[in-house]
Amino acid sequence: MRHHTDPKRLRGWLLGIGLLSALSFGPGLFDMARLWWVERRLDRRLAEITGQQERLAREQQRLKTDPVYVEGLIRSTFKVSEPHELVVPLPSTDADRPSP
Repeated sequence: MRHHTDPKRLRGWLLGIGLLSALSFGPGLFDMARLWWVERRLDRRLAEITGQQERLAREQQRLKTDPVYVEGLIRSTFKVSEPHELVVPLPSTDADRPSP
């Protein structure tokens, strides 16, 4: 014997089950979506920090191993020259001025 289900009754059951599911799992779904966005934001920040760490590690290595680079850095930062060198001052640019 085959049982025939009324489509309106089936639709009502499905709607009821859907509503019950939404009420039961709704807050959990919201929290899951919020945590997913937080995770994405933290992943982006981690990528930025990792890139910065790699740049700083390269800079550190260069400071340890490249005396010409260190000398140039000292000369440009502290405006140092050797006694026998002639220094020609150039007009200052906006990039040379310290930020307020």
